[in-house]
Amino acid sequence: MNMGLNNQSVLITGSGSGIGRGIAKGFIKEKALVIFTGRDERALENTASEFSNLYGKDKILYFLGDLQLPDTLQSLNNFITNKAGGLNHLVCNIGSGKSVPPLDEDVSEFQRMLDINLLNAVGIVNQFFPLLEKSVSKDGCFPSITFVGSICGVETLGCPVAYASAKSALISYAKNISFPMGKKGIRVNVVSPGNIMFPGSTWEKKIAEDPEKVDAMLKNEVPLQCFGNIEDIANTIVFLASERAKFVNGANWLIDGGQTRS
Repeated sequence: MNMGLNNQSVLITGSGSGIGRGIAKGFIKEKALVIFTGRDERALENTASEFSNLYGKDKILYFLGDLQLPDTLQSLNNFITNKAGGLNHLVCNIGSGKSVPPLDEDVSEFQRMLDINLLNAVGIVNQFFPLLEKSVSKDGCFPSITFVGSICGVETLGCPVAYASAKSALISYAKNISFPMGKKGIRVNVVSPGNIMFPGSTWEKKIAEDPEKVDAMLKNEVPLQCFGNIEDIANTIVFLASERAKFVNGANWLIDGGQTRS
């Protein structure tokens, strides 16, 4: 499907593996120039090598570093400016739900979850929205920022409380900046996945431990009675970056098979 993203540059944080890797693949298929990032050098190199062989080296750049560090963000900004010539779209995918059971969290655990799932994204947006602003109306581009949230941020589902709170804060942050960013010509949206199956995912581990329990959860909690996959998330994010979604701003897209009810 032609989404009009040919040669547009896309920064995807946390894209060496998992959902971020799948999002990157979705953009590369649309002939966008993708900047991969991550802290695992081997994962980045393997992903870049595989995708280069499939789609060509001209669509792939990768940057190794911890994006929670201001100096690293500045280095990445310089890298994108020099190698890509600018930035058209930003996908904030860094996050983690690995926390403690409800009521076991303390203040430090809340701070840790906020650092990973909210404040990291805030730092990235502050660093890169001036680059996005420069691409407004350039060659028909409609710049975008898309955050990867979670359905845990909108409904009580038994998720770790500190994680759910951080994702809820991320969704609120995105909604609130969508107005001033929209004034600048930059669209801001969130994609909140439900239960997504992929190699190495939490659900893969849970199925190995207790397949009957997982099957019962799907039948009782998810109307479609199945898992989503990475392509379901990637397809939505690619659409939101495209000109076909040029009037979509400030929305939270729940990709969960109907699991959430509120």
